[in-house]
Amino acid sequence: MDSALRNKTIFITGGSGFIASHLIGRYIEDNKIIVYDNYTRDSIQFNKETLGHENLTAVRGDVLDPDHLIEASRGADIIVHCAAIAGIFSVGNSPSTTMKVNLIGTYNVLEAALKNGIKRIIDFSTSEIYGSFVYRGKETDNAIIGPVGERRWIYAVGKLASEHMVHAYAEEYGLEVTSVRPFNVYGPRQIGEGAIQQMVTRALRDEEITVYNDGLQIRAWCYVSDFVDALCLAIEQDKGVNQIFNIGNPLTATTVYSLAQKVVEMVGSKSKIVFKKHPGEEIEVRIPNVEKAKELLGFEPKVGLEEGLRKTIQWYKEYLGV
Repeated sequence: MDSALRNKTIFITGGSGFIASHLIGRYIEDNKIIVYDNYTRDSIQFNKETLGHENLTAVRGDVLDPDHLIEASRGADIIVHCAAIAGIFSVGNSPSTTMKVNLIGTYNVLEAALKNGIKRIIDFSTSEIYGSFVYRGKETDNAIIGPVGERRWIYAVGKLASEHMVHAYAEEYGLEVTSVRPFNVYGPRQIGEGAIQQMVTRALRDEEITVYNDGLQIRAWCYVSDFVDALCLAIEQDKGVNQIFNIGNPLTATTVYSLAQKVVEMVGSKSKIVFKKHPGEEIEVRIPNVEKAKELLGFEPKVGLEEGLRKTIQWYKEYLGV
């Protein structure tokens, strides 16, 4: 999808991350990009076309450093706020830091926007706010989060509170905000804890692939280029202002066990699929309703699961030198 954005300065928190690395590729030729990140997960290193580009400025920083955040974002026209601690195991290892980064970090971004006169903000939320069972979930459905003490919901609670704060700032201070709720995004350059990333890399090494519980949990998988298409539409269109959007591909829904089988088959792997009890609460069904994004933005996911897996597998073959 061609970009309609020209001659803007885009400040991206978490800009070295997986999704941001693909977004940067869409905009860097015609806009200035400022990446603000602590480089915990450095996916942008794999995008050779953007590394060293004259329109790219990389700033090592933390969203919990408000003064540095204000200084680094000065002169930006748009903020895309991707920075977060994500992934069930990362959250479990650093629960208090997760709350700080995901909630206080968002507050610091909003304050930096006010101080620098930046009106347009795109905020990354999560499909986790729908709880353990969401089938064709709409943006207007109630958020459902689990009990206090279950670490999985620390991430969801922080993101949900951030959504409320972002839209409260929009109402009180006239900011133009958009929240996006990603549903299981995958693809090349993903590092960390993504399920497909884990399955593919293990399959390529002929290692055991873990499926939690009975493997009948259902997910709908969104290839990264489709997600970035939707993100660009939300950034560029006035219809996206002060809205919340589910972004995903409901037509790719499959069980986790079937997904693991498909990955093993497509790779031609000798990996065995093993079943283990999930260490915490698991998501049983997660399938979005994306009609709002279709109607307001013209979003239409294009990449089916098999095509997306093929592209992803090819990238990891090269990445791992297999």
